Amino acid sequence: MTRLYAIAITTLSVSLALGACAGAPSASQAKPVPATAAPAAPPQRTVTEITLPARDGRPLKAVLSMPSGPGPFPVLVAVHGGQGDRSYEVLRNVADPASDAPMVQLFNRKDWIILAPGYRNDWFGAEETDLVDAVRYAARLPKADPRRVGVFGGSNGGRLTLRAAVLDPTAMKCVGAGSPFLTHPPAFFGDKTQPPWSQISPGAEAWMGATRERLQLAVSRASQRAQQTPEQLLVAHSSQADAAKIRARVLLLTSRADEQVPPVMVQGLIDALARAGNPAEIVAVDKSLHGFYWGREGEFGARAGRGAKTDEQRREEERAHAATLRFFDSCFARR
Repeated sequence: MTRLYAIAITTLSVSLALGACAGAPSASQAKPVPATAAPAAPPQRTVTEITLPARDGRPLKAVLSMPSGPGPFPVLVAVHGGQGDRSYEVLRNVADPASDAPMVQLFNRKDWIILAPGYRNDWFGAEETDLVDAVRYAARLPKADPRRVGVFGGSNGGRLTLRAAVLDPTAMKCVGAGSPFLTHPPAFFGDKTQPPWSQISPGAEAWMGATRERLQLAVSRASQRAQQTPEQLLVAHSSQADAAKIRARVLLLTSRADEQVPPVMVQGLIDALARAGNPAEIVAVDKSLHGFYWGREGEFGARAGRGAKTDEQRREEERAHAATLRFFDSCFARR
């Protein structure tokens, strides 16, 4: 399916937060998205549902938002959160100008190609290589500048963004991750009486504890498939442990109010990147809940039962969105 846009005018209602922590909003929960400062004349775009091949031949769903004009254009790979094997509707909400996410709307106001790929629901397995294959595919798109490829994802999408930067360090120039989940699995599955678990709030412990229980079976299955002990598997899939392999510039967005991925769960990665000589650019806010980096409206997922956003939360979202645009503008400007 192909659609032509001059500017975003419609709304989709899809939750892309961490799958174990979020549900999709109903139509009655969706609310108008407040305007955010952006260039006055967004490029005309064609939005297309496509498939792309994974390395084993598996077709992966994707949504492509292509600006008009000859190019070459920078490419931003936008990665949804939650589990894999999602619908085109979910993928559209991280690529389409009509997304209900202000961050996605702002991406579409840039002269960037935007590709939102799907990936398999295969924890610690093909989900990671699927994203690498999608990034490589994006660099070969017509009108794409392969020297200017970036990746942005939040929550589980942030985790996979960082894993892609580890697995193929030269495939992307810059990566951004909002509240990236599971940056160091040994800590997430570690002793709850020790840091970082002992440093989080009761609310965060409840969220994270429930998610940890749900992932135990996935860890067991993946370790058997990889012929590794669970401990070996968790280290092997740690972006923190592999931080020295990341060559791309890194932007990390965190919030002290995030109960799904508290900042302390990301601090080890921040420290590891600094030790490796590739310090991350950090955007840290105080009051915003999980998913603030996309900026969606509605009481679902982390926002369920929390009421309307406060003025301070809206200001924090706007600051995060502006910083994200500056980061990728700077990255794509450097040839």
